Amino acid sequence: MTLPELGPLLGRLIEAPADPSPAEAALDGARVQMLTTLFEHAGSARELLAHGNGSGARSALGRTAWLGVWERAVADVGAGVTAEATWRIREAAGLSRFPARRLAALLPGAEERRVLAARLSAAGIGLEEAVLQLEDASIPWSDALRRIAGELEAAWEQLATTARQDLAIWEQRAAEIRRWKRPWTPLLATGFLLLGLTTWLGLVLGGYLPVPVWLRPLAQWVWNLPWP
Repeated sequence: MTLPELGPLLGRLIEAPADPSPAEAALDGARVQMLTTLFEHAGSARELLAHGNGSGARSALGRTAWLGVWERAVADVGAGVTAEATWRIREAAGLSRFPARRLAALLPGAEERRVLAARLSAAGIGLEEAVLQLEDASIPWSDALRRIAGELEAAWEQLATTARQDLAIWEQRAAEIRRWKRPWTPLLATGFLLLGLTTWLGLVLGGYLPVPVWLRPLAQWVWNLPWP
C-alpha cells in the first residue's frame, strides 16, 4: 500500500486567494480548516502505514474522514454566508434608517438557512460517490485517493460558487435597503394635522371661535394669566 501526497492531488484547493474580499475570507477560513483536518488524517494514516498497519491507515483516511471534513466545510460555509448576509442587511438598514420592525423579516431565517445548506451539500454528490471506492478492495487505495482528491477539489469549487451566488442575492437585498427612503406622506399629513390643530386652538383661545366645554378650564386659565 502507498499513500500519495495529497497536496498536489488537490490542485487549486490548496491555493489561497491573493486578495480576498470579506466574503472570500469567510470561505477561505472554511477551506483552511478543511485542509488542516484532512492533512491531519493523512498524517495519521501515513504513520500507521509506516508501522505496517494498513487497515488502520485505511480507516484513518477512509470514508468517514473524507465525508467528515466535507460536512464540516459545508456547515462552516453556511454559517459564514449567513453571518455575512446578516451583517450586510443590518449595515444597509443602519445607513438608510430602515424601520427595525420590518428588518427582522428581511434577515436570513431558518428556511433560508436550510435551503442554503441543502444547496451547499449538493455540491459534494460526486465526492460522496467517489469515497465508496475506498470500500472496494479491487480498486488500489492510491487510485481511489487520487479520484477522491479530484472530486473534493471540484466539490469545493461548486460550493464556493453557490456561496457567492447566495451572497449576491443578499447584496441585492441590502442595496434595496440602502436605497430606501422614509416616505414623506405620513410626515406631511402629521405636520398639516398639527398645524391645523394649533391654528384652531389659537383661534379658540383668542376668542374668535366658540370654546368647547371640555376646553373651558384651559381657556379660563390662559385668559387669567397676567398678560401685558
